[in-house]
Amino acid sequence: MWLIKLPFKILALPLMLVMGTITVLGKFTHGIAAFVIGLGMFFLFICGVITAFQGNWPMVGVLFVLEVVCFAAMLAMTVLVELAEEATGSLMGFIFS
Repeated sequence: MWLIKLPFKILALPLMLVMGTITVLGKFTHGIAAFVIGLGMFFLFICGVITAFQGNWPMVGVLFVLEVVCFAAMLAMTVLVELAEEATGSLMGFIFS
């Protein structure tokens, strides 16, 4: 059985290298993006509070939508990094099986 798996394991090595690189770069990018987007979300929150005290409710709605979009972007990046991590782990499990 190992002779049948050997060519696929050899083909999986470069794929694991690529997925591992994507995972490491994704984690690094996610850390920086979370910091930047977090500061942006904090700024949008402060602007929303000020706008709510002024009574400009349509603008409060726009700011709320922007907050939701920022949160969805952070969540999507987290999901992509986790999927890449899972794929790398699965490839590693296949290679060492």
